[in-house]
Amino acid sequence: MHVTLESLVQYATLVTVVTGFVSLVVFARIYGKQVNAQIVIELFARYANMHQSFPAQLRVAMFGSDRSLPEHREEFTAGALQYAMIVSFAYHLHERRYITNDIWAILEAEHQQTISRPWFAREWNTVQGQFAMFPSFVSYMERFLPNHVQVQV
Repeated sequence: MHVTLESLVQYATLVTVVTGFVSLVVFARIYGKQVNAQIVIELFARYANMHQSFPAQLRVAMFGSDRSLPEHREEFTAGALQYAMIVSFAYHLHERRYITNDIWAILEAEHQQTISRPWFAREWNTVQGQFAMFPSFVSYMERFLPNHVQVQV
């Protein structure tokens, strides 16, 4: 077999094309992970800012206090609406596959913990109408509510 300059150029071209394709695939995966990480960082910043803005009574009610449920206040309703909006944002990003399933599992565990709290269940009855145009999201939220509080939209 005789190697010519033309065959060397063809092999070099093939190697270059394959290397370029593999590089594009690797770049796309890395870019996707970076975008997912940026989304997660933004979501966690929103959760943190929201929790810091809650009144002290609500923070105590949120994090499993053994005290009785505080009286209803407009600040609690506003907090529930703010929380539901952030959850809605995350839910829709996950539905559109911007958030990976492993990250979603972490968020979903937090959602279940917060949504099942008595203060949120009480306030959800007031704010759920804001999400009526997203019945799948309302169903998602109501999965975590205590059974006696669920309301159909």
